[in-house]
Amino acid sequence: MNLKQLLFLTVIPIFSASQSYSQTKFVEQKAGHIIYMSVPDYMVKTTSLNDVASMQYMNKTKEAYVVVIEDAKEDLEAEGTKYNSLKEFHDSVIESLKSEDPKAQESKPTEFQQNGNKFYQTDLNATLQTEDGKDIKVTYLVTYVESKTHYYQVLCWTLASSYKDLVGDFKKIASTIRD
Repeated sequence: MNLKQLLFLTVIPIFSASQSYSQTKFVEQKAGHIIYMSVPDYMVKTTSLNDVASMQYMNKTKEAYVVVIEDAKEDLEAEGTKYNSLKEFHDSVIESLKSEDPKAQESKPTEFQQNGNKFYQTDLNATLQTEDGKDIKVTYLVTYVESKTHYYQVLCWTLASSYKDLVGDFKKIASTIRD
């Protein structure tokens, strides 16, 4: 057997193997859960506000903060938790925010739908203590969102004295969330 024949016998199996791979069908896969939300350009992304938040933005100068916490309905149901309404989801979660200030005052909620999602939104006025023991008054815009597959908590907050200036931006931020 000469060198040419040996080379031919070596190349044929390699070529055949590559042909069988190229005929394999490929299906695009998606990993993770993607969330879209519009935030003002004066805010920057951060990771320092909440350990479990999927999205976090802030502006220290304006004292404006936003976090988004997501809960997959499938995961909640696997843990034995099923909510019959967005209000029920709100009722179970709001207590953790109120625990920071037992005297916190919640406004009457508004409910609306947008982009195929249900929204339940309320203001929460609270007094929090700083690390050096000073009391500061903050106001949250708390928005609960229900999509087909997830529940979201969109928490926007600032100093109570700045809330009127920022509430328009906060409402726009919260209403743009979609998956």
